[in-house]
Amino acid sequence: MPATRLKDRGLALRAASLLVYLYLYAPIVVLIVFSFNSSQVNAVWQGATLRWYRAAWNDAAIIHSLRNSLIVAFAATSISTIIGTLAAIALARYRFRLRQAASMLFYLPIILPEIVIAFSTVAFFGLIGFKLGMATVIVAHVAFSLPYVVFVVRARLSGMSKELEEAAMDLGANELQAFLSVTLPLLAPAIISAALLVFTISLDDYLITSFVAGKGATTLPLVIYSMVKTGVTPAINAVSSVLLVATILLVYLSQRIQRGAPSKPVLASASAVILGLAIFAIGGAGKAYQQKQLNLYIWSNYVNDKLIKRFEERYNVRVNIEYYSSNEALLAKLQTGVVDYDLVMPSDYMIATFIKDGLLQPIDKSRLKNFDNLDPRFLNQSFDPNNEYSIPFAWGTSGIGYRKDKVKEEIKSWAAFWDPRFSGRISLLDDIRENFAVALKLKGYSLNSTDPQQIAEARDLLLRQKPLVQTYDSATFDQLLLSGDAWIVQGYSGQIARASQENPNIVYVIPQEGCTIWSDNLCIPRTASSPDLALLFIDYILEAESAAEVTNFSGFSSPNLAARPLIKPEILNNPAIFPPRELLDRCEFISSANPALPLYERYWTEIKSR
Repeated sequence: MPATRLKDRGLALRAASLLVYLYLYAPIVVLIVFSFNSSQVNAVWQGATLRWYRAAWNDAAIIHSLRNSLIVAFAATSISTIIGTLAAIALARYRFRLRQAASMLFYLPIILPEIVIAFSTVAFFGLIGFKLGMATVIVAHVAFSLPYVVFVVRARLSGMSKELEEAAMDLGANELQAFLSVTLPLLAPAIISAALLVFTISLDDYLITSFVAGKGATTLPLVIYSMVKTGVTPAINAVSSVLLVATILLVYLSQRIQRGAPSKPVLASASAVILGLAIFAIGGAGKAYQQKQLNLYIWSNYVNDKLIKRFEERYNVRVNIEYYSSNEALLAKLQTGVVDYDLVMPSDYMIATFIKDGLLQPIDKSRLKNFDNLDPRFLNQSFDPNNEYSIPFAWGTSGIGYRKDKVKEEIKSWAAFWDPRFSGRISLLDDIRENFAVALKLKGYSLNSTDPQQIAEARDLLLRQKPLVQTYDSATFDQLLLSGDAWIVQGYSGQIARASQENPNIVYVIPQEGCTIWSDNLCIPRTASSPDLALLFIDYILEAESAAEVTNFSGFSSPNLAARPLIKPEILNNPAIFPPRELLDRCEFISSANPALPLYERYWTEIKSR
């Protein structure tokens, strides 16, 4: 009986362990498997291919960002390992004043929330006027990586007898010789293990890097996060798979090394992994350096290499492209005053804030020969009445996407989001104003309402709707539609239009009550180092051929009337991308200058907490 119980207990423990590992690693397996998927999206398997690995190898933006990630990781690892090892030895072997306080300081980067470290670091660089770039990223990575080296090496030192060093000195060695001949070899496993740990942490960091990265310093995690708005391409699955496999192998090798002196096969394996990453980062795409440079800080997936290369050849310049993940991240970066991007691409509602804070410089429209190509409907908006600071680049709507094979009747109204038949199959954008726009429009009010009574009515509607909602998601609503997890979603027109190309059962509509219309715009920051080049690029983008290239590549609507004849017919005739005029007349831009914003925020917190 006891043996049977022990056997059953052993089986239960193995089953529990298996479930834990499945929970931890199943998403990684799915990511790797779908990196070989021939589909343009991640939700539907359509056959195996190496296409996305080739695409990643030849994607200049991905390869450049991976190269930056490796440079930062190597630099941060080297500096952290040297300083951290010396600090660990000092704390473990020597007695000095404030030793305990110095030891406690190394806990701060681990104890403090990353967001606090990120804000304080970028504020410090802004205070001393240090330009954001690769150097600031490396400094920040060294700062949060040091404790890992100190703790790992110090733990090894605590198990080492000091008598070995003393014996070496008794035999005639000086302190340095004893350290090099005795201490360092014994510490080698811990040092190498700590270095591999720092390398993986630095390679994967997003939050702190997003605050301290400047011109030429975009890393791979920043590129991945920047694709949230316009869609993550399967090429990211491929490069992420390479990074995941490399990271897992490095962590495994780190654990092996910590158990004892590193064997030659283990060291060779670690070197092979790092060398493989370096070879992949060389990539199949490269650019020559010209004398003049234009630095863009924009959303991802809007411009392709062909468009950029044509501009570079025409004006003999080099275009550097960096990506951001949100308008708020762009605002935070420009507010530091220590970045020198020449052109940025804020969304409509953020421009008024940029102008108010003095972050933009006026655009001389007399130097834009192609300005008249723009549709007047997208000019002179409330956020920039005379287009003194912004030029429309692309636009879209936030409407309804649904599966017509799941939802049998045609959807025309926001009221469908309150239909109990779709309970658990509804997804809305994770955005305060977009959610209130739905409720306000359904009530017949303006989505920019400042009337407390109207806003309260909208809150009540959203609270009543909450039990029916599966999720609030601004990033993967198109994947939810494709997989069938959601049948009806609120989403951006461009992403749903791309999803409909994969599955014709997906339909996008602008509801009869109207919805949000948005635009992304080209602006020149106050701190731009090459504003003349920025004006040349804006005028280049306003050319009919360039504007059509943007729409044909990205799938988002163009405000350029002259580009219409050059846009692919399947895009131009897609009502999700270019809806009829009568539907657009019911749509509104979100105004950021809304005095009732605190009320919206309070009610949204109430809704999300239910």
